[in-house]
Amino acid sequence: MPILAKIGRKSWGTRLRIGAMYSALAIGALAMLYPLSLMLAGSTKSIADQRDNVLLPRMLISDTALWQKHLEALFNESLDALNIAFDTDYPSFESIPLPAADAAPGANLVPLWREFLATGALTPESIALGHYWAPQAGAFPVQLREFRRHLRTKFGGLDKLNATLGTDFAAWYAVFIQPPAYLFPHTVPAATPLAAEFDSFKLNAPPWCQTVLSPAGFFHKLYLKPRYSADIAAYNAAHGTAYAAYADIPLPHTCPADAPPLVQDDWRDFTQHSLAPLWLMDGALDTPETRWHDWLARTHPSVIAPGSSAPPMPQLAHHAQLFREHRAAIRHELLWRNYRTVLDYILFHGRGILNTTIYCALAVLLALLVNPLAAYALSRFKPSAGPQILLFLMLTMAFPHMVTQIPVFVLLRELGLLNTFAALLLPGMASGYSIFLLKGFFDSLPRDLYESAQLDGAGEWTLFWHITMRLSTPILSVIALQAFSLAYANFMYALLICQDPKMWTLMVWLYQLQQRSGPGVVQASLLLAALPTLAVFLACQRVLLRGIVVPVEK
Repeated sequence: MPILAKIGRKSWGTRLRIGAMYSALAIGALAMLYPLSLMLAGSTKSIADQRDNVLLPRMLISDTALWQKHLEALFNESLDALNIAFDTDYPSFESIPLPAADAAPGANLVPLWREFLATGALTPESIALGHYWAPQAGAFPVQLREFRRHLRTKFGGLDKLNATLGTDFAAWYAVFIQPPAYLFPHTVPAATPLAAEFDSFKLNAPPWCQTVLSPAGFFHKLYLKPRYSADIAAYNAAHGTAYAAYADIPLPHTCPADAPPLVQDDWRDFTQHSLAPLWLMDGALDTPETRWHDWLARTHPSVIAPGSSAPPMPQLAHHAQLFREHRAAIRHELLWRNYRTVLDYILFHGRGILNTTIYCALAVLLALLVNPLAAYALSRFKPSAGPQILLFLMLTMAFPHMVTQIPVFVLLRELGLLNTFAALLLPGMASGYSIFLLKGFFDSLPRDLYESAQLDGAGEWTLFWHITMRLSTPILSVIALQAFSLAYANFMYALLICQDPKMWTLMVWLYQLQQRSGPGVVQASLLLAALPTLAVFLACQRVLLRGIVVPVEK
């Protein structure tokens, strides 16, 4: 029956009290939802939006925020690579606006640019793969995941991959090749089989994940500006020119014989000392820009105005259009990238899931066997030293686990049990707190049941299993939930006792992941790690509530 009768609920004082109780519960729920929402939003973060403190990721409601995160992933978190490719001077990814449709510089040339790319005139060294590397965020972007999936499909096992490509990867999560910086001097195309596989994969990537290297942008950004300052006026004063911006300065195919001596010196010094030699063929530049200009002169000469140089590569306008065409796929990738990173890491990283499953299952089984037996003996037989035994068991709670870890480690080492499941299970098999709870619950069970069962010939095992355990389902659920939570969240002890990576549990692997990851991946790992505990609690919730409500109703 309810605590308050229907008649009692009709008074205004009672209604106000009930309303105040529900209001307090609602405020408490909202207070818990706020940090949870912050964590959910934080689990999608990368470098571009890591300073945002919002309840909803901005990329879900703002195309500009999504564009900025996309550019960060497209250029593998390198702002210099973006400014070189686009020939711009953006100070950060957060400062890059989304160009209006057909309003970006060179938007009218995008159809011609796509036609040029479709001809296959560019070498593999000219193409850079985006959404592949996230060194600061620590995530596994879509193209890195696809590259590993491509290798698994082609070679099957890791041993065959290592034997065929001459690599020594220890696990699939470690399969990676760093993209070469082909613009910088002393950089030559890699001649390894893995590099050849990467180049083949790179050329088949989606267009919104590809960019074209720009030696002209490299010339402006990392040669002229450091040499003559970022002010174009300083360059004009030194060269006797009148350019409006560094982007207007051409990078000729060959050394300009009719140009001022300083311009010629800049060309020779840049091509011989600052640019990778693979872009120089027989004293002339062979770059994506030169091939683009030659193709325009052959196929669309009307695009080049008389007396002017060919237009630059319209990469910014091209990628702005690609962004609008593939906006849903880009948003989906950036929203779930951190979660997929965590899942890929734990699924292909050692035996973390298997070890954790075995450990938690055995911990719960032993907790439900050892602790009830000890509590049953104290409750049923009531030894004369029972209070002293119970006090001794309770005293174990006075010492934190950090104090007992070193003696336990030394003991297990002497017994030769390190790096085994026995080392994980034996020290925590019996719990003084659990025995204390179970004894109190067993003491409350009616003695008449035991006497009746004994008159029918029941033995102690029957009394324990069929009466005590059957009537103790709620408290056993509490013990099981506690045992699972302690085993599942056991990190420091598991790392100390089992230093062999083959015996590491999920918490240890996630700790290793968090050491090399940014805040977004860390928060995603914490949320995913909390799901098993939540699932177990929900599974035990009905039993716990039944143990609370049913005795009250009776």
